[in-house]
Amino acid sequence: AAIRMNISASDLISSMDTVSAVVEENTAATEEMSSGAKEVTRAIENIASVSEENSASVEEVSASAEEMSAQVEEVTASAQSLAEMASTLEQIMSHFKLPTEMTTNRK
Repeated sequence: AAIRMNISASDLISSMDTVSAVVEENTAATEEMSSGAKEVTRAIENIASVSEENSASVEEVSASAEEMSAQVEEVTASAQSLAEMASTLEQIMSHFKLPTEMTTNRK
């Protein structure tokens, strides 16, 4: 038994218009989602770029800190060497006696 349908041409056109409108809305929503996804991708790329820059900065700071640490060690070694020289000079100078009037006039 065949099913008989009584659909008028105006009903068919109206239904087609409705389907067409839904398809257009779906297309617009898809384009909007695509645009939003592109924005999210750009934001993630920006975050990745900033992260790389921060990582490079951390490496530079770390290298500078190591260099400064080496310089501090050199300065410390130089200060110790100067202290030893001063002590040796003081020991050498203790063998010499200055006349009393020279030490009194110094003050």
